[in-house]
Amino acid sequence: MLLAAPPALSGAPNGLSISRDWLSGIPENNQLAYEIILRDKRVGFQSESFSYDEDGNLIVDIYININLKFGFIPLFRYLHASREVWRDGQLISLNSKTDNNGDDEFVSIERQGAELVGRGTKISDAVSEAAISTSYFNPNFVYQDKLLSSQDGRILNVDIEALGVETVQTPNGPVEAVHHRLTGDLKLDIWYSRQGRWIRSTFKIGKQEVRIEPVKVSDLPSPDRWKLP
Repeated sequence: MLLAAPPALSGAPNGLSISRDWLSGIPENNQLAYEIILRDKRVGFQSESFSYDEDGNLIVDIYININLKFGFIPLFRYLHASREVWRDGQLISLNSKTDNNGDDEFVSIERQGAELVGRGTKISDAVSEAAISTSYFNPNFVYQDKLLSSQDGRILNVDIEALGVETVQTPNGPVEAVHHRLTGDLKLDIWYSRQGRWIRSTFKIGKQEVRIEPVKVSDLPSPDRWKLP
């Protein structure tokens, strides 16, 4: 069944709403591509690929690679691979594994009725509070006060505020996007087009701002070179 319409975005002035169609963020080429930037230097990539199985379920494959070095000395390494299955706006299953700078984390859950049941690094019970994961492609992400961590299965309590419309440069030209700020368990700034496409995001590692910016799919390295084994 379809998800109920999400509540109005807290603090959103009139005119700052974005599409609530959960499929509206998927591009025609079925892939989102981003580079990850720290101190104006590319330090990683993120890819989200979309396909459908024989039952018509949406399959979302996500790969993230961050590799910070000082010269040849490694400082921080982050590898994440996940597969989400969605049907009619509901998350049906999520399986992920992450190398978080040497710490192994995972999620393996699937829907049973109204709950997502399974295991994860920080899952202690069935997940029933959050329907939206932190994969960002679903624009209803910004209409939640609880989110599901794709990395370890935690429920993240957040406040989300729409700050205004900004012009963001993309490989296909400038795009008007609504800037949202998340506070609470997940601190993040994220921009969505009015049509519901995830455009960019920023967060901090210590005092350093990390930017996730859109790039052409051809700018990504081959997934075989950087996905988790």
